[in-house]
Amino acid sequence: MDARARPMIALFATFLLLLPQGASAVQTDPDRYPDRPAHRPAVPGPNGLVTAGHPLASMAGLRTLMAGGNAADAAVATLATLNIVRPQMSGMAGNGFVTLYDRVSDRVYSLGATGAAPLAIDPASRAAEELNKGIHAGVVPGLFGGWIALLDRFGTMSLAQVLAPAIDYAENGHPIEASVVAAIESHRELFESFRSSRRMFLPRGRVPEPGETFRMPDLANTLRKVVEAEQAALAAGKTRSEALRAAFDRFYRGDIAEEMARFYRENGGDFTMEDFARYEPIWAEPLHTTYRGYDIYTSPPTSRGGLEVTMQLNLVEGFDLRGLGAGSAETIHLLSEAIKVAKADVYAYAT
Repeated sequence: MDARARPMIALFATFLLLLPQGASAVQTDPDRYPDRPAHRPAVPGPNGLVTAGHPLASMAGLRTLMAGGNAADAAVATLATLNIVRPQMSGMAGNGFVTLYDRVSDRVYSLGATGAAPLAIDPASRAAEELNKGIHAGVVPGLFGGWIALLDRFGTMSLAQVLAPAIDYAENGHPIEASVVAAIESHRELFESFRSSRRMFLPRGRVPEPGETFRMPDLANTLRKVVEAEQAALAAGKTRSEALRAAFDRFYRGDIAEEMARFYRENGGDFTMEDFARYEPIWAEPLHTTYRGYDIYTSPPTSRGGLEVTMQLNLVEGFDLRGLGAGSAETIHLLSEAIKVAKADVYAYAT
């Protein structure tokens, strides 16, 4: 069967893998259909379930599970596909965090895949807008290194296997969705400033139309390069971990890093080869708290969102939320104040 004819799958930047579950559910909507029930079966998952921000990404993850991969393999397949079908939301050049439970060790792990700003940049010399968008706004691509770390420690498949759906969609195209078109339109002026960006996001000199077949051949080529590094290492007798590291090194220390550094040098940016070569993803202990008898785990800083949520949960735990009522003025006020207090502490003390 041709690769394009196989069912595709994926999961992401933030992802959720659910254990298999059965049984269908029957729901009714008495306001719209007073005389008949609406049947909505629960989604069965004999091989596991994957949910992501785009159906093609979810399909890539599920395809990976059905081929014998585990949750880590499926997560990377999903993330890589999201890089193609929703690039404004999840990409290998961005940052990410993974919080996962490993049943074998009965432990929760946290992975930080976040790159730093370039060593040469002086934030005080740049306007806030320059640090928010444009040639001076980037960080070292962190998420790709996180994919490698996740596959190495918990995955079972090769990089070639999990990147196959993403490479296929990048090379052969997919129907671009309206949210991606809107993101391209909103950043059109910036994309037009760089030849490579124009070539990728403004094919034929215009913003694509929703549903139009959209290709990313340059990104497909980059993904092929890291796969080539892995496969060459395996052919030379290297272990799976060594082969994954070869892909990592080609991206952060090889010709891909050289191309990125050259781009920034030629366009007045701040990154050098040293910035990319210094990067390593970080395994750390997750943050942990309890809420009404439940264990809650989340990523530690530099992620601040999970820290805020755990603080907010602890702040409201002592209140009778059920008695206050969902959506009541008292509940809304309580939650708003908890958010304000948590954010004040996070901005003051979390780095």
